[in-house]
Amino acid sequence: MSDGLIEVRGSGPGAELGPPLLVATDLVKDFPLRGGVFGRTTGRISAVAGVSLTVRRGETLSLVGESGCGKSTTGRLLLNLIRPTAGTVRFDGLDLATLSGKELTHARRRFQIVFQDPYATLNPRMTIGATLGEPLRVHFGWKAARRAERVRQLLDTVGLAPQYANRFPHEFSGGQRQRVGIARALALEPELIVLDEPVSALDVSIQAGIINLLQRLQDELGLAYVLIAHDLSVVQHLSHRVAVMYLGKVVETGPAEALFSSPAHPYTQALLSAVPVPDPEIQRDRRRLVLSGEPPSPADPPSGCRFRTRCWKAEARCTELEPELVERGIGHRVACHFPHVVVDPLG
Repeated sequence: MSDGLIEVRGSGPGAELGPPLLVATDLVKDFPLRGGVFGRTTGRISAVAGVSLTVRRGETLSLVGESGCGKSTTGRLLLNLIRPTAGTVRFDGLDLATLSGKELTHARRRFQIVFQDPYATLNPRMTIGATLGEPLRVHFGWKAARRAERVRQLLDTVGLAPQYANRFPHEFSGGQRQRVGIARALALEPELIVLDEPVSALDVSIQAGIINLLQRLQDELGLAYVLIAHDLSVVQHLSHRVAVMYLGKVVETGPAEALFSSPAHPYTQALLSAVPVPDPEIQRDRRRLVLSGEPPSPADPPSGCRFRTRCWKAEARCTELEPELVERGIGHRVACHFPHVVVDPLG
């Protein structure tokens, strides 16, 4: 697989995927707003408001939406890095909220995270070898020689030379640092990895290599991914399924192929209309859907449909009644009172 070519991921509803690995049900996360001299709680920010997701073994589920829609918070809730206000997360049948400290530490070998900024996630005072060997020491108690052998294997897996283990983070490029971050996530042989904007901080010329690496690792190791991203071209290539979030809620979800070819929610249609098409003639004739205004504050979300203040199809019903996710195809669900499928919005 060439680093300069992104291969399209098979994502139809008939894709061969394993059984459910992670199931999140009605996740809610509120953050307190504090003010005044004494820092009293004056309100709450509804970052995640009733999100339910299922991640199957070997698949990529992508969370997309504008900044502030709750994608990263949801990703951290899935790994129990932050506790939900309400709702449950079950990983292979285990309710993560009920696990004790040691039990949770043991369970975390099975799920890891790759963060967005490769410059901020590596300790500048530790060599790459020490960084990759640390989880092996903490979780398995391996001696130095065994850790060094595993570090060499990890570096080779992500396309880095074994001698890089003796270097410090400042000696690497952004793409190389992200490969180290991926190697660190692989160290304990997890079954699921949350990818929080894994290529957004990298040069465009480097992104394809990282995307192809992630695809290869999934194919070879059977990994499940939760991909958090705003670049829909990356999402389209990597995903089996996609969940579109707006102001803390999932407004549309389904197989990537179906969602990109025939989106039904107005918000999804607007997002896809902004994705450029690499054909000048098609791009010139496309209609761009420009949303009016800014997203409402999560501290004071609109009544009814949260998208109604920016939706060109909103009516009185949208103010009074919050739409539920309704099935519109095989696994394709939409939360809209007036859904209308737009066929092939990308041209």
